[in-house]
Amino acid sequence: MQLKISANFVELYLNQTPCGLGPLAALLFGIKMFQEKILYVPSVDGQKRSNQNPVNYRSPASRNLKFTPISIKHDSIELKGWFIQQEQPTQTPTLIFFHENAGNLGYRLDYFEKYYYNLKCNIVAVAYRGYDESSGSPNQIGIQKDAIAIVRYVFTNLEIDKNNVFIHGRSLGGAVAIYAANFFQDSKKEKIRAIIIENTFTSINDVVNDLVPNLRVSNLLFSRNQWRSCDTIKNIKLPILFISSGQDELVSYNHMKKLIELSENCQNKREYHIVDGDHNSNWMKDEGAYFQNILLFFQSINN
Repeated sequence: MQLKISANFVELYLNQTPCGLGPLAALLFGIKMFQEKILYVPSVDGQKRSNQNPVNYRSPASRNLKFTPISIKHDSIELKGWFIQQEQPTQTPTLIFFHENAGNLGYRLDYFEKYYYNLKCNIVAVAYRGYDESSGSPNQIGIQKDAIAIVRYVFTNLEIDKNNVFIHGRSLGGAVAIYAANFFQDSKKEKIRAIIIENTFTSINDVVNDLVPNLRVSNLLFSRNQWRSCDTIKNIKLPILFISSGQDELVSYNHMKKLIELSENCQNKREYHIVDGDHNSNWMKDEGAYFQNILLFFQSINN
């Protein structure tokens, strides 16, 4: 994670440069100027697009999953993604998945495949601007606009049960999910049933403070990309399933714990805590239990 690398560099500089205020100011100014480059990681190992991945990680077709390509044009950009559909897409729930930070959609195919077969649901996965084949460059305001466009596309363009739509966001996607849920929760047209938030953070500022406790200007460094879910989640009334990990190496469990506490207007919330789970592969610790908890959440909403 580029943010963690940058934070470690700043901490090293603070510890070893007691009088270097000029160079330090230049360093911090550089971080502020290029905060989007530090925070967002569309490419992993030089593979930005799914079609550059190994064959089995390029599209749902490589897993024999029925799908339709998605193209959403808005805000002078084009978003690309997939509608992975069950044989009878109008007879099953539809999941809007807001993806994590690093990498393209193809590297999430293992996860999508398990989700598809375990939950028997449709999956909508669209890359944010600047990720995978989507055009543009990532930033908080832009990704928030993308989330709105994706949800509206689902309700306007797809042949699904419009009364059975869920949102699931992991890591960065959790912040996107919280934003989208708050935006649409009172909508009469785009009715979201519930949301799942997994291994996400209270705010970017809090993540930076975890990584570099002595850096007192972190709120200024990432001023354009604060992602203050700690504020937004207070407004959400929709049912929420919190999936958290006890051994998360990137986002401390304290973030998820705090978000649960702050979701004071949510009358139907539950937590599935994976004691030995890490940030990205927690679902692999006990795949059966992981998807069973999501299924039980779906069923509790539909009963």
